[in-house]
Amino acid sequence: MFAMSLPSSPDFQRLFEQLPGAYLVALPDAGFTLVAVSEAYLRATLTTREGMLGRPFFEVFPDNPADRNATGVRNLRASLERALATRAPDTMAVQKYDIRRPEAEGGGFEERYWSPINTPILSPEGEVLYLLHRVEDVTDFVRLSHWGEEERERTAALQSRNLEMEVEILHRGQELQAANQELREAVRERDASLALTAQARAEAERQREWLHSLFMQAPTAIAIFRGPRYIIELANPLVCRLWGRHPEQVLGKPLFEALPEAAGQGFEELLNGVLATGVPYVGTELPARLARLEGGALEEVYFNFVYEPMRDAQGQVEAVIVVASDVTELVQARRRMEMLAAEKVRVAEERLRLAMEATELGIWDMDPTTGALLWDNHLRVMFGLPADTPLDYPTFLSLVHPEDREHVDRLVQEALAPGGTGTFSVEYRRVPLADGTERWVYSQGRAHFDASGRPIRFLGTGLDITERKCAAAQLVRNTAILEAIIQSIPDALYVGDATGIRIANTPALEMLGFESLEELNQHVATLGERLQNRSAEDGHRLTPEEEPFMRAFRGQPTTQEVIARHLRTNKEVVVRCAAAPVRIGDDIVGAVAVNTDITERKRAEMELRQTAEFRERFLGIVSHDLRNPLNAILLSVNAMMRSDCVVQHHLKAIRRIATSAERMGRMIGDLLDFTRGRLGGGIPISPRPANLLSICRQVVEELEVGNPQRELRLSSTGNFQGEWDPDRLAQLLGNLGKNALDYSPDGAPVDFVLRDEGDTVSVKIHNAGPPIPVDLLPRIFEPFRRATDEGHPTAGLGLGLFIVQQIARSHGGNVEVSSTRAEGTTFTLHLPRSVVL
Repeated sequence: MFAMSLPSSPDFQRLFEQLPGAYLVALPDAGFTLVAVSEAYLRATLTTREGMLGRPFFEVFPDNPADRNATGVRNLRASLERALATRAPDTMAVQKYDIRRPEAEGGGFEERYWSPINTPILSPEGEVLYLLHRVEDVTDFVRLSHWGEEERERTAALQSRNLEMEVEILHRGQELQAANQELREAVRERDASLALTAQARAEAERQREWLHSLFMQAPTAIAIFRGPRYIIELANPLVCRLWGRHPEQVLGKPLFEALPEAAGQGFEELLNGVLATGVPYVGTELPARLARLEGGALEEVYFNFVYEPMRDAQGQVEAVIVVASDVTELVQARRRMEMLAAEKVRVAEERLRLAMEATELGIWDMDPTTGALLWDNHLRVMFGLPADTPLDYPTFLSLVHPEDREHVDRLVQEALAPGGTGTFSVEYRRVPLADGTERWVYSQGRAHFDASGRPIRFLGTGLDITERKCAAAQLVRNTAILEAIIQSIPDALYVGDATGIRIANTPALEMLGFESLEELNQHVATLGERLQNRSAEDGHRLTPEEEPFMRAFRGQPTTQEVIARHLRTNKEVVVRCAAAPVRIGDDIVGAVAVNTDITERKRAEMELRQTAEFRERFLGIVSHDLRNPLNAILLSVNAMMRSDCVVQHHLKAIRRIATSAERMGRMIGDLLDFTRGRLGGGIPISPRPANLLSICRQVVEELEVGNPQRELRLSSTGNFQGEWDPDRLAQLLGNLGKNALDYSPDGAPVDFVLRDEGDTVSVKIHNAGPPIPVDLLPRIFEPFRRATDEGHPTAGLGLGLFIVQQIARSHGGNVEVSSTRAEGTTFTLHLPRSVVL
């Protein structure tokens, strides 16, 4: 798995990931590889850290393939490149950038709008190390803005046309019909799944090859024994050398078949114990009798080793990992030393103690009189010396880096000086290898003196500390980088614990009205009283316990809009405060808060809401009040048509007035339904037991009365009893039937086909007229939308199909449409048998 290349300091790493704001860090490479992300960003984008880190930015966040006009990737890439080129923050305009929904939530893409800022993180030399990407989700605000703008234009159009109710198409809606969207998403999900599977296999293979290479090149003996027979699954060259076997002689074989002489020496019991209990076993200088030479006799050897259990995904012990080192020479040397005088025995014990204080230590032994040196194999490997190379003190100094040589020699001489402490400890660099590699060594030792104070033995150890030195240097650099990232965040960020505010970036100090962190901490006790924070929701004064920062400190992540008094200008501002606890393990050690000034945005939102409310009330009032004069017109016209006093040549004009008034009534009814639907979240219905077939017959009969020259056919199969609002369904079916008659050629029949589908029923209304244009088909159910006005001078407002879909949805169903030149046009209503209100 990709290893995050950002700093790994426990405090700053945890702090960055728990920031309440949505932040992302990318490398300034060709693909803008992602290396760090806050939890808030993961929640906002419906992603996971494992699915993002190590991958190119736009591989994780591609454009929505269903949106042909998507420009998110192009605009964001341009902004990142500008920040990289100018080395200055780049603030983008609000962007439409859809995000991919997780498979568990249905897949596909979700429409989102963002306000992004891209900030370069510079090294002390001015190089761009990282790019900090900060976003804020402004989807709801943008949608509200779009809705307000559309409604203002529609209101102006209605007024300019003297309430003729013929509204032009204003804006485009969704680009794809739901069925096409689901199909494309399914195909895309399948392709993505195949790509991810291949990528996972490749990544797993790379991991396996890397681990195998690591084991095979490790400077210690490693083997893996699997199962109760201890099949040798892996044995690196060093362990084969210890066993005196070639890899092909042991791999894939049970341990005690490959090494029969090891049976009966107690290793079976040790391995069985680890396999049964899962408790590691550490063996120190355990003897073993092995035949290291082919056909040779058994020889006694000594090992330091660890039997470590290896568990499967369910936590069961399935194998034993062995890490061993040959300490035969060390044991034999100690035994020889034990035969010497008491002083030499004490020196040998000291040597052993030093060797056991650290892992992978090299041991050295120097005779101060002659300068002769003895190095064990670890030190020789560390310095790249063959086993047979003679060593003395001048040779050792020649292997020390020239810049460190004088310092090392001085410390050695001080340790050997009579009357001194006799101790020696130093970090130094060795002479670079042929490939230029520079390594660091830590060495410590102790000098031993005779009765006269003359040094007689100088013993010590050496340890390669290159990785530790690099890690320490990198930690310092990473800490500085993380501090730069925090200071580069454009929002006000501050972190505190029980002792006060520990971190506050420049925007935080400016928002709070202080010049420095020290000044802020001097007034932190009275900060709440000075700010006088109030809830933006109901205006009440926040108590200390209600403050978002204090709630986060108690372990409650909080996002709250607060009205505060700016300490510099004394003006009230609206601040969105997002606060979260900072945890180490299960302990809360502090809290972090990000404050964003949203005063202007809240003002704009309020204006848009007021405009929207005025528009809805205006439409409702106008639509309702227009019914009264229309009803009067219809009553008068009907009375005139029934009167014997009406002149015959005036009857046609009276009927035209009646037809226009009825049409106006339908349009007003559509507007009222539209207004109710938009204000109340849907068209209200009153379900009761009803028969869908009876409703369809009634609708067909009414259409036949108004269109005696047209043929309407009704067919059904099954049971059509259920619980619906029969009046609303008659309105729905009447709208669809009238549309079918209006758009089908004379003489062509219109078919109503009912189907019993178990828990649901369906009605298909088909006509053989010209097809709906392909570009309009996905938007046919949008308000104020018509397929065409050609040949229909009395076309309505374009609300009929919108109301049809709203009535269907109020019943828990939906309406679909298909239209081709060969098959004609078919609207299909799907209904559950009962409505859950």
